[in-house]
Amino acid sequence: MTSNKWSASRPLFIGFFSLVLLVLGVGLWSVTTQISGAVIASGRIQVEANKQVIQHPSGGIVGEILVSEGDIVDAGDVVVRLDDTDLKSELAIVESQYFELLARKALFQAERDDTAELTYDDELITEANQNSNIQSLMDGQSNFFTARKASLERQKEQLKEQTIQLNNQVAGVEAQNAANKSQLELLSEELTNTQSLLDKGLAQASRVLALRREDARIAGQVGSLNADLGRLKAAINGINIQLLQLDTERRTGAIESLRDIGYRTLELAERRVAIKQTLARLDVRAPMSGIVHDNQIFALQSVVQAAQPMMYIIPSDLPLVIQAQVDVVHVDQVYVGQDATLNFAAFSQRTTPQIFGKVTKLSADVFTDQVTGLNYYQVELVPHKDELDKLKNLELLPGMPVEAFLKTDDRSAFSYLVKPVTDYFNKAFREE
Repeated sequence: MTSNKWSASRPLFIGFFSLVLLVLGVGLWSVTTQISGAVIASGRIQVEANKQVIQHPSGGIVGEILVSEGDIVDAGDVVVRLDDTDLKSELAIVESQYFELLARKALFQAERDDTAELTYDDELITEANQNSNIQSLMDGQSNFFTARKASLERQKEQLKEQTIQLNNQVAGVEAQNAANKSQLELLSEELTNTQSLLDKGLAQASRVLALRREDARIAGQVGSLNADLGRLKAAINGINIQLLQLDTERRTGAIESLRDIGYRTLELAERRVAIKQTLARLDVRAPMSGIVHDNQIFALQSVVQAAQPMMYIIPSDLPLVIQAQVDVVHVDQVYVGQDATLNFAAFSQRTTPQIFGKVTKLSADVFTDQVTGLNYYQVELVPHKDELDKLKNLELLPGMPVEAFLKTDDRSAFSYLVKPVTDYFNKAFREE
């Protein structure tokens, strides 16, 4: 009877052969198959230009809030208006002083140049067309100029009248003096004749003496009249000098006043410009078009500190980019122009296609995360043209997380398997 004894050699052979085939197949696959390497970088979506902070250089009190969180604004739109009460009061005081000086300047210029009427600056005329108070100020200066000029003319007329009176007195004295001189000539002739008769014994000595006394008296009157004539002419010259001094003093006073007004006007003009510039800055405007973000202004009459961030503007008309962080140990594998695959974690990974892009910027030095303290290099990536069309109705917003795979060199599966071992031995057999 034949015994059917089971033998394990056949299954063992088949199993061993299958194992050898498996090992050879896996080995062949690991050597021949190329796997693309990648550096993984996490990041987020940003606009091409960073968000713009809105600040005020000197701060102030909030007078009006014109936007709220999420509003869309255009470049130049007023977003916050600070209170202008104090500045407007100060400007009103400065302008009243400034325009008054401009009006006085026209008055003194007219007195300096001896013109018949005032000529005002164009700036003052323009302001007067808009402000009745300024027009009243100009009218007041014109009336004052007329009154001052009339007063000066009256003084001149009085002095001229005095001159006329003195000239009349001079004429009277000169006429009297001429008469006395004529009498002296007659007395001299009579005295000569009488003296001749006296010498002949035909006249009395008393007559000669009487004629001599009369001649001396009239000569004394002539001398006195000449002295009076000198005093009168001196008085006339003094009045003429006064007439000249009136004009000179008026002109000199006008020049001195213009000099003082010039300094003061320049100072007030600079203050006026500075206040107006400060008032213009009270209208806080959006520096670019975009969306209001992180608005910190909530209440009227709240105090805004100098350079305090009031809100941010996220640009809405600039293309989106991805900013990602690369570990410092992998930066040698990253370069500008490198292809990348982008996954948007905010969307469903099952239905959202991968987007392909490239590296456009690589930071020149490391950054340090202020929270974790880790160092990293910053890269900027942009999707290829038309790649975003794959997302269809999905909207990308700044701040969304992105996972970027930066493609490196292709390597065989075998190199991935043995690299950890070779790296270990490279370190293990080095001396300390």
